[in-house]
Amino acid sequence: MRNILIKTIVLSLSITLLASCSDYLDRGSKVKFTDDNYWTNESNVKTFTWGFYDRFMGYGNGSSTNGDFYWSTFSDDQALQSGMNNFSTAAPASNTDWNNAYIYIRKANLLLERIDQVPMTDEAKNHYKGLAKFFRAYEYANLIKKFGDVPYIDKFLDQSETDLIYTPRTARSTVVEKIMADLEFAAANIRTKATAEANTVNRNVANALLSRVALYEGSIAKYHNNDATKANALFTIAKNAAAAVMSQGYTLSPKYKDIYTSIALASNTEAIMYKYYLKGTFMHSMTAYLNSTTPISGATKDLIESYLCTDGKPIDVSPLYKGDADISKILADRDSRLSDAIGNVLAYRGNAVGGLISSTGYLIKKYNNNTITGNDLTQINANYTNAPIFWLAEVYLNYAEAAAELGVMTQIDADNTINKLRARGGVSSLNITNIPVDPKKDADISSLLWEIRRERRIELAFDGFRYWDIRRWKKLEYLDYATNPDIFKGAKVPTQTTGLLVDANMYITPYSNPSLRIIITPKHYLDAIPTGVKSLYDLEGIVFPQNPGW
Repeated sequence: MRNILIKTIVLSLSITLLASCSDYLDRGSKVKFTDDNYWTNESNVKTFTWGFYDRFMGYGNGSSTNGDFYWSTFSDDQALQSGMNNFSTAAPASNTDWNNAYIYIRKANLLLERIDQVPMTDEAKNHYKGLAKFFRAYEYANLIKKFGDVPYIDKFLDQSETDLIYTPRTARSTVVEKIMADLEFAAANIRTKATAEANTVNRNVANALLSRVALYEGSIAKYHNNDATKANALFTIAKNAAAAVMSQGYTLSPKYKDIYTSIALASNTEAIMYKYYLKGTFMHSMTAYLNSTTPISGATKDLIESYLCTDGKPIDVSPLYKGDADISKILADRDSRLSDAIGNVLAYRGNAVGGLISSTGYLIKKYNNNTITGNDLTQINANYTNAPIFWLAEVYLNYAEAAAELGVMTQIDADNTINKLRARGGVSSLNITNIPVDPKKDADISSLLWEIRRERRIELAFDGFRYWDIRRWKKLEYLDYATNPDIFKGAKVPTQTTGLLVDANMYITPYSNPSLRIIITPKHYLDAIPTGVKSLYDLEGIVFPQNPGW
């Protein structure tokens, strides 16, 4: 059912898990369900699961700016248009990411505890158990990504069970094992794409998430914990899960932008699962913010220069590179994903184009559907292009990175993943035995892994992955002005216009004082535990340590 993500919005108004089971189901005439009479048929169970899909933000809901794409500006790829992104200096009192995750974990635990009493087949029970475990794993994966060790609770708890509610922080490695077990169960028991309802979580979606999480946590094990054994086990899971998805007949869209700009991703062969928006019913605002008078958080010089030339070589060594004196030279003989991402004009303070300006001069055109115009393009809460949630390109990248980390990458692997992405961008194939030397390569990274990471950065530019990739690779120095000044530069301009800051070489400088960004390690590799949460545990006399540096 392609509109399940719309139904979710409606259902969440009447059925929400906020406190005890009685709060959730026993609301008398308002809801007409109690815990005793709700779990009576598969239809009710299916309806219960719809609420989980709220957690996939896609391009955001309505007028919100909390989607997964574009607005995730804290990275070396974008320069925020309204002040510089910076790290927090003090722990917050509360954190909605923490609070909301445990609401949905509790909901998943409720479903797991009630499912066996519902009169339906064992196949159906295992399907819905798989869904509950999928969404529980999804929440825990996001929690540990942000906070590290977190309380792991796998039972539906009543408010009176304070001894269990106040579970101490569980070691991240233990939580990872639980997540892997949940997702492996999901991938084996959730219905297949052929038998599940359209655009709902199926086995392919479960494997896509498994590959994403295992790759992330494998990187944490390797680069943060120096645990090669654990890292290789997780990279193997990531590789195998990605391979399982790749065997299911998905193919790349002919054009790079198709996965981001469609109003009907149901027919897209690259889409594994997507968020469906419908004109006049359920819409978003992302393209409005990219096509109106609101300044755009543009691409950085550092990102622009990471795109290869069509000969497969970095700009520093390719004879095809024409320099950056103007946008036409920048785009000439380059990976076509660059022009797809930023368009072919520069727009900045004092040089607006169609009313548009960007913090760096580079616009963001990746998400524009050229057939959509007028208010459908520029008005808040009027955009209806579908948003990918899981798609083949990311799975290819997960497979390639995991294989490279394991040291088992073959040319066939490269041809089946990285080189398919490069071919779509008009770039020569990667020959893993003859990789061009990039003078910008990190000394501690192999040339193969460097190129795979580059491919990930290019393919998923502005899609919300980059900041988290930097964290898992233990590369926060990429965000440091002292070591990477090009992340605080934009396009080269011919003259300094009114209100525009430029450096001595006429590159746009979005911020007057970029040295104000302070990076502290290991502190900034984890978010702070909310002080309100810690205080509750302290009042119960339970040791609940804060993260390092906070």
